[in-house]
Amino acid sequence: MTQAQHDVYLCGLVPEDNEPVFVAQHLSPYAFMRPQVAGGRVLEVGFGSGYGAAYLAEAAAAVVGVDIAPGNPARAQARYGRPSVTFQAFDGAHLPFPDEAFDAAGSFQVIEHVPEPQLAAWLAEIRRVLRPGGRFFVSTLNLEHNQKPGRPYEKFPYHEKEFTAPELAALLQRAFPSVAMYGVHPTWRHRGWRRLKKWGFNADRFYRQATTADFVVSRRAVRRAMDLLAVCESPAW
Repeated sequence: MTQAQHDVYLCGLVPEDNEPVFVAQHLSPYAFMRPQVAGGRVLEVGFGSGYGAAYLAEAAAAVVGVDIAPGNPARAQARYGRPSVTFQAFDGAHLPFPDEAFDAAGSFQVIEHVPEPQLAAWLAEIRRVLRPGGRFFVSTLNLEHNQKPGRPYEKFPYHEKEFTAPELAALLQRAFPSVAMYGVHPTWRHRGWRRLKKWGFNADRFYRQATTADFVVSRRAVRRAMDLLAVCESPAW
């Protein structure tokens, strides 16, 4: 990470400090992953405040979270600590685990913070700790969705590299033999409320009560998705 990121003692989305619809959007890739890792040993790289790791632990046998921000483990442990979840301060490019230690790994809204020169090593380290046939779930914003025609665009200040769907797929395919691309989309009900809001109707009630059920993860129209989600599979030797 950059020096600016090293200087951040606490980082990551705190559910209570954000609108429910925004939290639900970020949690949707976890909801997609959770039933697929039931009973497994899971690694989360970049757990932030820890809410996602705790969510995965409702299905997984054990979840280990690592994060570069030095204040994150104590905060996450105080809020989400339980016997099946542990939080540790480590750089994702130098994981303190043996080869093939996990059945699955996840990293959500984190890859855009990794400096480009370090991406290959970062992905190789995650692949190293996955068992043969283990899967890596990785989400990030969709650059094509964020860029609006005719409007200037600047990436977020702490983002090192933002991705289009083809760019993310190409990067991941250099580290994993199998990569499936998905997109996070609003449901038709959600789309309706968004349109009503644009027309001036009060949609506050919907936005206050939104959950992951108001988003769908699909392989259709990935390039138009709000966020990207890739599922990578390590070689099954």
